[in-house]
Amino acid sequence: MLVTMILYENPWLSLMESDGYVYSHETRCQGRIVAVLPYREAPGGREFLVRSEITPCWGAEPILSAVTGGYEGGEIADDAVRELEEETGYAVTRAELIALGESYASKSADTVYTLYAVDVTGRVPGEALGDGSPHESRATTRWLTAGELAQIRDPQVAVLYVRLLSKAEPA
Repeated sequence: MLVTMILYENPWLSLMESDGYVYSHETRCQGRIVAVLPYREAPGGREFLVRSEITPCWGAEPILSAVTGGYEGGEIADDAVRELEEETGYAVTRAELIALGESYASKSADTVYTLYAVDVTGRVPGEALGDGSPHESRATTRWLTAGELAQIRDPQVAVLYVRLLSKAEPA
């Protein structure tokens, strides 16, 4: 049986230790995050929408990453719908989301990502208002091809893409 101790905590993050193994827990979202991969069918092939934003732990320059957001209680799919509209301007319904399961991002965090994709072909986005935070206010979005998507360092992007591909394969 693992004995877990809290080494440090604040409203955003806790450092935990279980039998000498130290990892983080995202207190702000109860250890749960949503990630969404919007896509569209374009004349040159399928394109995928990602964020270009500064993520301080990854450096001072904008980097491409998945559309993500923290769990706020209730149905996690509602968080996916909200984050997609906040960060990209695309308004969708829960029924339009393609569930892609769950994943972890690393072995140094217990955060569980609930993954979705959504087809926004032919839609015109509204304004991406963000959540009011300085980082989101400076962020933008960018459409990429599958080849470009493969170069992104955010591991959730790769997991989202592979899981979406598996949905398209015949059973």
